[in-house]
Amino acid sequence: MNWDQIFSRLSVTGVTLLLAGVLLSLYATKLVRFIFRERGERLVLPVRILGLAIAVFGAVVLLDFIPGL
Repeated sequence: MNWDQIFSRLSVTGVTLLLAGVLLSLYATKLVRFIFRERGERLVLPVRILGLAIAVFGAVVLLDFIPGL
């Protein structure tokens, strides 16, 4: 198996969006508390949902359902 050919076909945009979305979903609580202090407790769920949406979009780009990205 030639790993160079496999990695050359991966989309950098898709990998970046997938990783950013996963990290945003995992660390939503810490990020919201850091930015908004005590007022941000209600924003944890929307930030997690946004992170999951970004991760799904990155996976769609990575799987080449949207060609050219």
